[in-house]
Amino acid sequence: MAEVVIRPFTPSDLAQLATVVTGYVSEETYLVQKTESEAETAVSLQLVPLPSPKTFRYEHLDQAELDRLAGIVAEGFSFGAFVAEGLVGVALASPEPWNRSLRVWEFHVAEAWRGRGLGRQLMEKVVETAVAHQLRVIVCETQSSNVPAIRAYRRLGFVLDAVDLSFYSNEDVAQENVAVFMKRYV
Repeated sequence: MAEVVIRPFTPSDLAQLATVVTGYVSEETYLVQKTESEAETAVSLQLVPLPSPKTFRYEHLDQAELDRLAGIVAEGFSFGAFVAEGLVGVALASPEPWNRSLRVWEFHVAEAWRGRGLGRQLMEKVVETAVAHQLRVIVCETQSSNVPAIRAYRRLGFVLDAVDLSFYSNEDVAQENVAVFMKRYV
């Protein structure tokens, strides 16, 4: 197996980002429901199978997004996994000092490299960095439809901590694409 090198991610590495920020396939989704009355408000997530596997593709890496990510990378909390200088995994993060958290903006492993422990290695570098900077929690956001990511975050020590019913639009629940926030306390 080729040698994987985990090192700080630099702005010049952004040119390779689209090779790992590709998307995912899911055979399940979390159905999000909200009930509200004067006495009680409840939000539930129920894992349900999809009629057939669904492919979700990420297409958000336009120049404005790359410029935003360059600012995040410049803060020095981001890491890449490289094989022969080719990007195979990434964790882009930035601190939020006001609440001592580390926000992971992008966390991806190239499809061909999934299941080999690369995500764990990247996240451990993120955790080491959070601890070194006396941050208390690492926050990742994903979608209720991204069951593979939710499972991966759980294997990495994260717990589901919050759901935002209108993070993407005013129709998130109806569109069955709700923001799920996973946290790992350090």
